[in-house]
Amino acid sequence: MSTINSKNVQVGTSGVANQNFTLYQPNTPDGTVRLGVGNSGVTTSDVVTVTNAGNVTVSGVATATTFSGSGASLTALNASNLSTGSIPSAITATTQAAKTSDTTIATTAFVDRLRSLLTQSTAAGGGTAVVGDRGTLVSVTGGVTVPANVFAANDVFTIYNNSGSNITITQGASLTLRQVGTANTGNRTLAQRGLVTVVFISATEAVISGGGLT
Repeated sequence: MSTINSKNVQVGTSGVANQNFTLYQPNTPDGTVRLGVGNSGVTTSDVVTVTNAGNVTVSGVATATTFSGSGASLTALNASNLSTGSIPSAITATTQAAKTSDTTIATTAFVDRLRSLLTQSTAAGGGTAVVGDRGTLVSVTGGVTVPANVFAANDVFTIYNNSGSNITITQGASLTLRQVGTANTGNRTLAQRGLVTVVFISATEAVISGGGLT
């Protein structure tokens, strides 16, 4: 077996220099070997560079049947260029504003849930609303108290009177509960099978509206 010791190995014998390639090491060795366009000693550009750490730099487009690895160093990927494939179910969506630099891709299942109230809970005898009621339909047969300093601005929940009698929606201590479209505040009455939505303006102010509300 023979060994070739050379800093330049030209591949190609075309009379047109840019149709040949040269595998070479820079005049001042820097731990790389390079494949350049052009004849030995007069390359015009490097198309592939390999370092002694195994890192590879390609100046053009790298095409492969598959790629393997963690992908941890991949940056500037444009999701609009992903025409096929699926997002693993282990990836979950986070609750961040749309169209910001922090927006995270949501799963199809997550988006589907946004088309309806997130869940329905039942409080047979009514009671006091809790922070876990946000974004839900609360089905009750008794009165509900809406408390202060439990919910935050923009929190929402819906109450359904699942009974044949009126129930009272009670304004909690330190809370201002406003009836939408009126100057009314305070306790409200929800008729049988009535449905209302409570929207918080702040931790101590909410607006209530719906069918069967007086």
